[in-house]
Amino acid sequence: MRLPSISGRRPVGANMTPMIDVVFLLIIFFLVSSHLSRQENSLPLNLPIADSSATADADASSLTVSVDGTSNWFVGGRRVNLDEIRDVFQDHARRDGADAKLRIRTDRDAEYQAVEPLLREAAKAGLTDAAISVHKISVHKISVHMEEGR
Repeated sequence: MRLPSISGRRPVGANMTPMIDVVFLLIIFFLVSSHLSRQENSLPLNLPIADSSATADADASSLTVSVDGTSNWFVGGRRVNLDEIRDVFQDHARRDGADAKLRIRTDRDAEYQAVEPLLREAAKAGLTDAAISVHKISVHKISVHMEEGR
């Protein structure tokens, strides 16, 4: 069965240009955000080993500070000192308010004296939600049951 065509009418269709624009904007957003997240983890560290850990909240905005084995601090791949870390913490607390989170990646060879000033300055700036990244190991316990022969 053939439908009659009405001459002079334009065919019905959707304009794809706005959707393509949105897709390109999303691609650019994810490329930039993935680049920034890779920068935070670019410093190779031997994280401390823990038997258990809690998963980090991926939705929350968190600031990552890395401490290498020689007690140097890094934010976004850039080495910072105590004065700069104060400014970074205050800016982060001001920008994100109560949702501000701090993640500390520290080399297992770093001493506590390198991490303690970070925690103190974070508390002074109002960053109370701090987490320390660890490398979780899986421990499999094997139970062996021996039965006595009768």
